[in-house]
Amino acid sequence: MSRLSVHFLLLPLLLAPVLPAAAQQGEIIGDDVYVNCEYHVAIHFPEEPLFRDIEYHDGDRVVPARQFYVENDAHRLTVTVAHFADGPERDWAIVERAVEAVQSKGETLFDMRVWYDQPNLDGRQVRVSLDDGRLLRSAIYMVDYRLYIAEAISSPNDFRAILFSESLSLIDENGTDYESNPINLSSSAPGTSAGLPPRQYDCSRINR
Repeated sequence: MSRLSVHFLLLPLLLAPVLPAAAQQGEIIGDDVYVNCEYHVAIHFPEEPLFRDIEYHDGDRVVPARQFYVENDAHRLTVTVAHFADGPERDWAIVERAVEAVQSKGETLFDMRVWYDQPNLDGRQVRVSLDDGRLLRSAIYMVDYRLYIAEAISSPNDFRAILFSESLSLIDENGTDYESNPINLSSSAPGTSAGLPPRQYDCSRINR
């Protein structure tokens, strides 16, 4: 599998039936997934997110970013898209520094290098225990000059946070998922998406 197996267990719950006319374009995703093709991201929020424009700091470098978020007393769900417009297209050092920033917030319980699309697009998934007893789950990737940082802070067993942290999709300006569903030893098990066309998100929706 190109992402952690729980991603494939959870996402089928979100998918609408595939429309015959769109079968050659891949799966059509249901309306319970937030889609923003301008910022090249799709992810499952439990409600319509707010957003804010921020500056993202990578060492001495500052780049523009947009942060989408849902916050309440029980949880905080955010996905930050930072745009390194003048390159590099991908830089593992930038990913590593983003991981270090997440880990600085508490005690690291889990840290694993993972593949969004094998063999070319890898990232990191991290779980951090916070001082107040909550858990921070994070997924961090970089592709097409954009750094993606998904963070879910919640009680350890909050299903909405688990679903959010495992549902991040990296898409292009047309809503096509960068995950190409390659067939290989780690992804060819029955029931996975190996060999299927990339998922297709609907950019004509007003974000959601």
